[in-house]
Amino acid sequence: VSHVDFAQTFLDAAGIQAPPDMQGASLMLLLRGETPSGWRKSFYYHYYEFPIPHRVRPHVGVITERYKLVHYYKPDVDDWELLDREKDPLEVRNFYSDPAYADTVRELHAELDRLKIEVKETAEPPRSAYGNALFDGEPRPEKPKGKN
Repeated sequence: VSHVDFAQTFLDAAGIQAPPDMQGASLMLLLRGETPSGWRKSFYYHYYEFPIPHRVRPHVGVITERYKLVHYYKPDVDDWELLDREKDPLEVRNFYSDPAYADTVRELHAELDRLKIEVKETAEPPRSAYGNALFDGEPRPEKPKGKN
């Protein structure tokens, strides 16, 4: 489950129809001890608060019970990580280039693409989503002429 499921669950418990563009899924069946058919097997996430407050580079990822596929993409990187949470629970070893994981990498890339479409996040976030602080080496935007 995810925190995006809470609002859906509260609406369901109150008997209120959730808006169609709302993410998440109601947990009511799970709370009753049932697993809904088609229940998710992976999560998509996107983190882009950089460079402040956490100094974690912008990245997207897909998480399954065993794996995390992470793509760090801004401002000056294009790095991929595959974490095997079963073999490396501390998540310190990158298995992305390991030939033994080639099928897993391919499957998780496809899942990441599928989830981006599912959550309707197929376009690059606007620059304003990254906050007001400049990335390292990013040029300061020019002020429009006639404005102080």
